[in-house]
Amino acid sequence: MAKNWLDTAVITQNSKVYAAFVLVLCGMAVWDVLSTLYFDISIVRGKRPWRWPMVLYFICRICMLLHIFAMAVNLNAISEIPCQEVTWISKIADAIGTCCSSLILVLRTRAVWHRNIKISVGLGLLFLGQIAMWVQTFRYSKAQWNAQRNVCAVISTAPRPLLVAVFAYTMALDLIILLLCTWMLSTSRRSSTLANLLWRDGIGYFCAVFGANLVQMIMAALALNPVMNIIALPFALVISVMASTTVFRNVFIKHDAFSAESTGPGTSGSRGISHSADTGPLNFNRFGPGRFQSAHRTNDIQLGDYNKSHHDVGHVGAISVTRVVDIDVSGGPIEDTTPPYAEKSGTGL
Repeated sequence: MAKNWLDTAVITQNSKVYAAFVLVLCGMAVWDVLSTLYFDISIVRGKRPWRWPMVLYFICRICMLLHIFAMAVNLNAISEIPCQEVTWISKIADAIGTCCSSLILVLRTRAVWHRNIKISVGLGLLFLGQIAMWVQTFRYSKAQWNAQRNVCAVISTAPRPLLVAVFAYTMALDLIILLLCTWMLSTSRRSSTLANLLWRDGIGYFCAVFGANLVQMIMAALALNPVMNIIALPFALVISVMASTTVFRNVFIKHDAFSAESTGPGTSGSRGISHSADTGPLNFNRFGPGRFQSAHRTNDIQLGDYNKSHHDVGHVGAISVTRVVDIDVSGGPIEDTTPPYAEKSGTGL
């Protein structure tokens, strides 16, 4: 005999399983936040340069905690609570957290493509479409206190076609992000640790989020009962936020490591020479009497702060170079070994 998923006893059992599952996800979310709290503290204390996408990073983590804690209270309450208000907090936090997670990856993809206008507009429109899809789900979520079960019972959720469409759209957006990043990083001639990191994290993010959203989409498509329809919803959000914020941290930590290499004693402080964070550090190595070699080195992609293409030039005093310039500091003639595309912006140091 087929199982009647709409039977009251079955729904009650599903609610208990859902409540226990949410508690497990609470543990995962808290562990993720606490284990990476050093990064958050370093931003708040100003030890890392501020970038506006960091706002999205914090919003994602806060929404993840709000959503999962609201769900835990909703499903494990020991006395009557305002169920509809708690449900709204959970729903709004879920939508904002999911959309901000996607936006972090949209910005990273835009940076990888050097702010290409077509890519930026296309991804922007797709992201707005995701927001529009999520907004449609707000009006359907309803819950009410059940005194017999001592729990906020889910009365209704969004219709099956809408739930399936929301998660299918999110999966499609993640797939497009992965393909764009993979294409750009594979066709680029730049071979660097940060590029490899973006490649690895892009695939890892897609696999994790695709799997989480796929489970939720399948449960929504089956439409067994109101509880089973959304049983994987908090799981999808927690995985999405953990994956996207991990990519965010890895990019910034790796870029900070590159920047730290440029602040050693042999990289600055000579004749007032300074360097830009976008064009990378300049290393000076003595290889002859009174002569220095200035080797240009390019820092890799900064999330949300990639303002220049890799064709831009760096600045050394009054001479702008792209690769190598040999300078005789003893007063003799200057031998310029700069490639043809380098520009001179002054008369000398």
